[in-house]
Amino acid sequence: MRSIFINYRRNDSEGEAGRLFDDLASRFGDESVFMDVAAIEPGRDFRKAIDQSVANCSALLAIIGLEWLEAKDASGGRRLGDPNDFVRIELASALRRDIPVVPVLVRGAKMPRVDQLPDDLKELAYRNAVELTHARWKSDVQVLVRALQPFIDPSHAEGADRQKEPGETRTGGPAAQVSGEATNGAAVASTIDAQTMARVAEELAVFIGPIAEVVVKRAAKRCTSAKDLCAMVAQEIEFELDRAKFLRSCQN
Repeated sequence: MRSIFINYRRNDSEGEAGRLFDDLASRFGDESVFMDVAAIEPGRDFRKAIDQSVANCSALLAIIGLEWLEAKDASGGRRLGDPNDFVRIELASALRRDIPVVPVLVRGAKMPRVDQLPDDLKELAYRNAVELTHARWKSDVQVLVRALQPFIDPSHAEGADRQKEPGETRTGGPAAQVSGEATNGAAVASTIDAQTMARVAEELAVFIGPIAEVVVKRAAKRCTSAKDLCAMVAQEIEFELDRAKFLRSCQN
């Protein structure tokens, strides 16, 4: 079983990160969820130690609260502007390795814009986010758990056999299988640009949740046009009416 890495800033979201850790650990097991890098030996390069820890995870959750973007260090400098900031190093390491990164918004925080992020974190602005609220914490966490299931144990994607009501967001089932299993068919040289992939993933996420990004990336390796990509990933939407709505949105 693989692991989830929780990335957070203590003075921004320590309470929510701890609560989420407990919920995920109770679902996946303590050994499958990491919230802090273990003590780093004296003399060891902490950047390499963090990079190694992140490299061993299968998904990273970036907890973003109201102070995340503008948090200051002791000298008054913006912490995200410091290349040695632990939060930045962890996130940059995951993005560089193409590890799935899920922004988790808490306390009513909004996603940062591209122009607000340092160069090595700009990709974060294009990742589909989930929101955890105090009033709906339990149900919000369940949505996140279903989205994370294929990253932790692809052969036991939760909810794959459950019947869903029309229009319900689906985060398990066939979409989870695409992210966790080898796909059939040979890969082709994709000519689909990153902006198109991000747009398709954003539209698809409305129907299947945060896992849309992984589904689109994998499908893009087998497609030569945006039209082909939309048609392929549309098959991951369970209900026909939702599928038609998605395909119309792709044409806009």
